[in-house]
Amino acid sequence: MDDVYYTASEVAKRLGVSSRWLADECRAGRIEHIHIARRRRFTAKQVDALIAKHTVEPADVVSEEDKRLNQARDRVARRLGR
Repeated sequence: MDDVYYTASEVAKRLGVSSRWLADECRAGRIEHIHIARRRRFTAKQVDALIAKHTVEPADVVSEEDKRLNQARDRVARRLGR
């Protein structure tokens, strides 16, 4: 099996972060990586996992009508709670 290994510079560029940040995170043990000949390398699987780990899914969109309804419920609950 021929694995492709990416350099820290290549991964940092793909992620849109600095090489320094990536090195610091690796050093702290927060990012999985491989040491080959005293150099940090990353497999495609590791890079994909890193991207997936830091991907933020959008919140459910709440319609304006639902917002107004929730606000009205909150007002009623506050008045009844007094």
